[in-house]
Amino acid sequence: MQPPRTPELNPAFLPLGTVIGAWRVVAWAGGGVHGAVYQAVPDHDERAAPAALKLALLPRDPRFAREVALLSRVKHPHIPRLKDSGTWQHPGGTLHPFLVMDWVDGTPLYDWAGQHRPSSRQVLLLLAQVARALQALHAQGCLHRDVKGGNILVRPSGGSALLTDLGSGRYPDAETLTPSTLPPGTPAYRSPEACLFELQFFRNPQARYSAQPADDLYALGVTAYRLVTGEYPELGAPTRDEQGTWHLDGIASAAPCVLNPQVDARLNALILRMLARRPEQRGTAVELAEALEQASGASAPSSEARPTPWESPSRPLRLGLAAAALLALGLWLCAVTPQAHPDHASAVTPEAGGARLEDGGTAGLGDEAVATSMETSFAPSVPGGSPEDTLPEPTPGQVRPNAKGRCPHPKQIAHEGGCWVKMVLNRDECEMLNGVVLKGTCYVPVPHRERQPTSQPATPP
Repeated sequence: MQPPRTPELNPAFLPLGTVIGAWRVVAWAGGGVHGAVYQAVPDHDERAAPAALKLALLPRDPRFAREVALLSRVKHPHIPRLKDSGTWQHPGGTLHPFLVMDWVDGTPLYDWAGQHRPSSRQVLLLLAQVARALQALHAQGCLHRDVKGGNILVRPSGGSALLTDLGSGRYPDAETLTPSTLPPGTPAYRSPEACLFELQFFRNPQARYSAQPADDLYALGVTAYRLVTGEYPELGAPTRDEQGTWHLDGIASAAPCVLNPQVDARLNALILRMLARRPEQRGTAVELAEALEQASGASAPSSEARPTPWESPSRPLRLGLAAAALLALGLWLCAVTPQAHPDHASAVTPEAGGARLEDGGTAGLGDEAVATSMETSFAPSVPGGSPEDTLPEPTPGQVRPNAKGRCPHPKQIAHEGGCWVKMVLNRDECEMLNGVVLKGTCYVPVPHRERQPTSQPATPP
């Protein structure tokens, strides 16, 4: 009778007590496509503070060397600190790289928001911290390339966010690891320029898209949009000109505050900025961080007391923000009225429950599914003034419905041969944005967005 066979060690589920380098596994903490995360302590001192040990599932996985290189280059309070790295030899002889970082007692961003329902000010502060982490990476010529809610951990206090999982990142002169047109990442967070590049060069097996800092900022914008609306922003339908060049007008989705009236005007404007069609409109990580920090302080009293119903941004500010979004970004920014401008300390994220939303496809560790729902409320009437009997003929620069009578986005309304959007404005403010009051409701024409050249040369692998 043969003795029972000893089960083979699986890097994805190591038994407690397994020694990896100078570390002893004390708990399983999670797993992803490329690696497993364990809570570990120094083998010689099990009473020491635990660390996060990330072990490659595949032998000699080069992504781990890349993550070690990135973490070695960047020291920042909102990026986990590298403590150790090495190679673990499986009893079968295969070699699996590992790295050890500070243990982060945190929750993935979307899960944390579903549990705590943060205010606009809290969201601004957390986004500013992630922007500062990106600033540190970009200053070293590095890119994250997979910014998303699953890769942002929020500590229990809610006051600190950490940008994690740099395995998809890149540093100067790093070797190309993925033989594909686009670099690794999560599809739902890809920038318009990356999507256009793939459309333009998908038949060229040698073409490689070169990600830029603006791609990280766009992904942070998608993260913020998803955080406060429970939905992903959708790109408009691409078009192809006679020369065969693809074009994309930008985001077709409604602005965050259209889907969620609790979103503060400044937060809304900064999310739209991160989602701008043209990379240069997004600015730099340092500019974004400063704007987020300024907005978090400027738009909320230190006590975060609930404002009285008449406390709202000034009329010029409201119209300026609305006009900027309409004309520069082609997205709908809610004009803020006393009813639509909430307490900056009130919950801004959707309540948990309802439709199940994934993190856009996974590319690393810590990807979590989260259940959210969103009830959209609109103010049906506009105070002041007598309504017109009908909307006027569309202007030359106004978006028209398609052959089926539909506008580009479901939140837009097809009427009298043009596409319009409802906005919460009084009569004077409505007319200042070329809008029309019809039966007590303000309708503003949807403008065509300026088309910019979008092609770029293919870069060698």
